[in-house]
Amino acid sequence: MQKLDPEQVVQALLTAPKGLRAADITRRLKWRVSQPTFWRLLNRLRSEGRVAVDGSARATRYHATERGELSSLRSLRLHETVAQRLVRDPSLVGVARERLHHLREVNPHGHVYHDRWAALLEGPVAPLLRALTEPSEQAATLRQESPFTTLVPSEERRRIFESIRAA
Repeated sequence: MQKLDPEQVVQALLTAPKGLRAADITRRLKWRVSQPTFWRLLNRLRSEGRVAVDGSARATRYHATERGELSSLRSLRLHETVAQRLVRDPSLVGVARERLHHLREVNPHGHVYHDRWAALLEGPVAPLLRALTEPSEQAATLRQESPFTTLVPSEERRRIFESIRAA
């Protein structure tokens, strides 16, 4: 009988910023275990706050996470949706500029982030899309003070947030 090591699962997930499907995890680890056995392990890691689930059914992906990183993953998915909308409708940049102006008024302490967003909004679209969708720590920090969140209707935002679940 094969010994399942939860640390190996977390390590495999840490190497995949976009997450992995359950089958991909077992393939990477070269494990031959039943699905129910593996799902029990994943559920235990979820209950410990070490793994988050994104999506459902065949699109389910698992991510290594600390409890505090769950909000960062949700923000990333929200901003990926915004990026898709910006590609379809570049005029939404104007809406983001207006929102940024409002953010500057209500949170003067966020000027470092506001200045960065202003530069991205005035420049070419590629760096802006990268900032919206990049899974880096720097981009995650920038997204915390984002002028784009209002571009996603509340019902769609709720759906995005519910699709990423922990324990």
